[in-house]
Amino acid sequence: MKHFIFHKKTDAKKLPSSLPFPVYALCGFLLVICLYQQKYNSVHTSSSNTGAQTVNKENQESAFRHYLKKIFQTQITANTLNLHYTLADPSSAGISEYPVTFGEYSNQYESSRLAALENLKKELQQFDPSAMPLADQLTYDILNDTINRKLELAPYYYYDELLSSTGGVQAEYPILLAEYTFRTIKDVEEYLTLLSQYDKLFQQICAFEKEKAKRGLFMNETSVDHLIEQCHAFLPENSENSFWETTFKERLDQIKGLKKNEKKKYIDENHKLLQESVYPAYHKLIAVLKALKKEGKNPQGLCYFEEGKKYYELLVKSTTGSARSITELQKMTEDRREQALTELNHLTVSTASNGLLPYQTPEEILECLKTKIRTSFPTAPKASYVVKNVNEKLQDFLSPAFYLTAPMDQYTNNCIYINPGNNYNEIELFTTLAHEGYPGHLYQTIYSYSKKLSPVRYILYHGGYTEGWATYVEMLSYDYACPDQTLAKAFMLNQDATLSLYATIDMGVHYDGWTLADTVDFLGKYGISETAVISKIYQSIIENPGNYLKYYIGYLEFLQLKNKAKEYFGNDYSELLFHTAVLNMGSAPFYILEKYFVKYYNAAN
Repeated sequence: MKHFIFHKKTDAKKLPSSLPFPVYALCGFLLVICLYQQKYNSVHTSSSNTGAQTVNKENQESAFRHYLKKIFQTQITANTLNLHYTLADPSSAGISEYPVTFGEYSNQYESSRLAALENLKKELQQFDPSAMPLADQLTYDILNDTINRKLELAPYYYYDELLSSTGGVQAEYPILLAEYTFRTIKDVEEYLTLLSQYDKLFQQICAFEKEKAKRGLFMNETSVDHLIEQCHAFLPENSENSFWETTFKERLDQIKGLKKNEKKKYIDENHKLLQESVYPAYHKLIAVLKALKKEGKNPQGLCYFEEGKKYYELLVKSTTGSARSITELQKMTEDRREQALTELNHLTVSTASNGLLPYQTPEEILECLKTKIRTSFPTAPKASYVVKNVNEKLQDFLSPAFYLTAPMDQYTNNCIYINPGNNYNEIELFTTLAHEGYPGHLYQTIYSYSKKLSPVRYILYHGGYTEGWATYVEMLSYDYACPDQTLAKAFMLNQDATLSLYATIDMGVHYDGWTLADTVDFLGKYGISETAVISKIYQSIIENPGNYLKYYIGYLEFLQLKNKAKEYFGNDYSELLFHTAVLNMGSAPFYILEKYFVKYYNAAN
């Protein structure tokens, strides 16, 4: 199973046509619960009864929170990258001993995981949510939904793709390792242990891909070519000057009191492990991909696989957090696009060069955004941040921008990456930083941490909420960027319509079976006709099914919830209270957010 740790923005920018258009989108990189069986200890209550019997009501709260704590501790220690990025100090969560590991990918391990899920569900059913405080009721519903979705997707294990071009292990783990903070010597030693396991990790991934090939589910040849090219980007000609080694040395410098000879020892060991474990892992992966290249039987969408259409339905529900059918989502997307384009056509816009705010650096923009959101968003805790550029050699393969999630017990230091290869103009940089920073991912993350939700909530990933929120506030940020409100609305409507096109193509390709020719015809209706560009878009959507939907469907679901709130509260509706309510609830599927929204809105008042 995948583990997600950082949030990314769609590349919704450049297409040489009437609408700017993303070439690919990346998933929010937070932890996805895997519910592993290993080390899982049954949660015992004071009741001697087992099975589905309800825990005594007077013990509900303490027993349920003990149950959640055990889940959190088990899940967070199943992958050391997840542990490190979630907790700066594991002992703060009662974790003193844990294995240093990337986790495991195998059919046998998946079987154990499913058994653990079934057991976890039975234990959850011991509790009576009606006897719990509101926050625990919400957590119960979210956890129950997560378990059910994982069980529904279980038969489709080999439909998943560990080597996704936008969210695959081969591309994301190097970034996570390059940003792996060295707070103590123990961190350095655990990092080096992880490097020593890199080859083993890739061996498991190769075995997974071989099994996919046996089942007729392997990727198409174009995807293989993309991955091979991407893998080569992580194999430097000169290792000592590579990000693998330069970032390691920089992080060692942050450890106070480290002696010169100790530093040299660690630098030498890092260099050795790169040569013996990391680089060979990429070479072996390239060799396996080349050997399997002809095994891909389906160059088109998921619906061309035997059970691909059903898998896509389940994937979309899990990815977006929307309970709507694909047909309903298609109509909602089309209706919103037509509305946006109609409004856009009625605007008279002057694109004068002085139409934007005079902020040049990312830091100036983020400080501006922090000021702009004060009246309509709840106050977040104080936090610092740094904005870094993506390494030049990796710019072609990584997202236009991403936010690395801060640890929940030390969230005052944050990092946003900007990809210079995206060639941002002023408005694009401004709205991208709104998406990644304030009031987007960074703001939403540290605000949520400050509310002290149950720790297990922070390892349950809901892409529709996370990326939907970032897209929703990105749309709002056009007003912050442009003093000319007509120009701001034009930019926003254009971006809205652009993202809707991707959502429609995603569903058309994977659910309705659109071919490249169908996609060319569809985009031609909107004045987009460059076949080479459309071909890249089509291939990107083939490689990343459902990925665009968490951005756009998530955004639309927030708009739907907002409209319902306005209708329900009427003159008592407040933008500040709406934002406070959805942020206080934390990430969740939209059908659960809607269930609890009124209570949280009233509590925020």
